[in-house]
Amino acid sequence: MAVVALAASGCAASYEDRMKYLDEIAQKGIDYRAKLYEQKTEPSTEACKIGFDLLKANPPQDQDGGGTSSKWKEQVEEAYIKSCVTGELKPKPDVEGVDAVTPVPVTAPPGPSGSPSASASPAT
Repeated sequence: MAVVALAASGCAASYEDRMKYLDEIAQKGIDYRAKLYEQKTEPSTEACKIGFDLLKANPPQDQDGGGTSSKWKEQVEEAYIKSCVTGELKPKPDVEGVDAVTPVPVTAPPGPSGSPSASASPAT
């Protein structure tokens, strides 16, 4: 009986499960893109939005105690639509919400000694 009560109360899916779900949704977006081409329709944001609405996605819960946040629902929709429009699986959001690609600062080349500390500060 305790197992049933736990399942009924709901708990958040793990990060890995949610990322797997995003992959599945993105693939469905790519599949819908192929259907659009079969109908001689160019994949557009509007056409892919229609496909997402027809899908009636039911993402796993992301909140403890049950429930699905609007932010998570938006991420699911975005994964579907972007993949539908581009035909590519998109990178998932980072656990901390940081972009997957971090810009690398441009620095001066290493000094003659080749040590990073020598190039980090200007010569005086």
